[in-house]
Amino acid sequence: MAEKQENMEFQEKLRRHRNRVRNRIIITAAAVLIALFAYILYQNHRSYSGASLDTTANFLTDEDEVIYNFRGNILRYDKDEAQLTNTRGETLWTHSYDMQQPILDVAGEVFAIADYQGFRVCIFDREGLCGTFTTEIPIQSISVSDSGKVAVVMNDSSASWIRLYSEEGREIAYFVRTMAEHGYPVAVAVSPGGDLLCLSSLMVEDASVKTYISFYNFGSKGKDAVDHYVGGFDYPDEIFPVIRFVKNNVCIGISDSRLVYYEGSAAPKNGTNNLISEEIRGVYYSDQYIGLLFNDATGESQYRLDLYDSEGNRKHSVGITMDFTDLQINGDYIYINNDSELQIYTTGGRRIFDGSLGVSIRALIPSSRPRRLTVVTESTIDTVTLD
Repeated sequence: MAEKQENMEFQEKLRRHRNRVRNRIIITAAAVLIALFAYILYQNHRSYSGASLDTTANFLTDEDEVIYNFRGNILRYDKDEAQLTNTRGETLWTHSYDMQQPILDVAGEVFAIADYQGFRVCIFDREGLCGTFTTEIPIQSISVSDSGKVAVVMNDSSASWIRLYSEEGREIAYFVRTMAEHGYPVAVAVSPGGDLLCLSSLMVEDASVKTYISFYNFGSKGKDAVDHYVGGFDYPDEIFPVIRFVKNNVCIGISDSRLVYYEGSAAPKNGTNNLISEEIRGVYYSDQYIGLLFNDATGESQYRLDLYDSEGNRKHSVGITMDFTDLQINGDYIYINNDSELQIYTTGGRRIFDGSLGVSIRALIPSSRPRRLTVVTESTIDTVTLD
């Protein structure tokens, strides 16, 4: 009986001990969550009034070369070569070529450089050259997919040739469109997986214009279709200079009067239409948003940036108060700069920094933290800390 009583007392002590340990864990976890929430809230509502710059590396730039933020690294390219450098100034790779008018297209971790009205295309990723190829007809435009496949539109005097190439530069498929029957290609886009291709073509009929948006499926779902064609849409009196896949099965088209979404993995259908009555001043992209820039008719700001998600919903409108040369949407922040000035907004529209960096800005490289970024000047790479 005494042994049973001792065992019951032991079990009760053990239960109380476990409860105390469990309660301490719960209290500690709750304190950590509260602190984390308070920190996030503080960061999201914090503003900065000053900026300090520290030179990281010498980096002499040429006015003829383009400087571009490629996934947090510095891409520079011109007629002779492309080079990728990290924000510490270390050259990751350099590739030489011979082009007269290089044009760039970027998708995910891949980008392509082509010679406009020339014959050369080079495909790159973070590690360097993936593949290269030449065409027999002058290049009009290109589109690269996340998977590295590249669509090339080429024009001769009477027809347009649309060819699809692998990341290594191997031709996968092609089709021909006569301008008299199908119009003049204005833009092309390839889905991230490389199976779907969208083509925007401008047609003139009886002194009026219309755009035809056509889709082609190069995967298993389009192998039995003539020229892989799986459907299209007519837009009288509209021009669509911008088309882009925002998901593997979602493509957007932007005209002077609408932002339209096409959805579907086999034959995309006409989805959400956002009608637009104002002149679009610019189009910007991130992994989360499509941004359309307008003049601000209210007079409260100089411009208004409307942010849409990949489903066609307008999520935010941001008022912008200065002229700028570049705008980047990075995570939950918008970075705007001209030759020397920088503004940073949250995607919710709150301005958290507005000031001069005191240097000539060639490019900005945001980081995961809004108060730390990299600026490329005419001769240096500088680390910027906001305070």
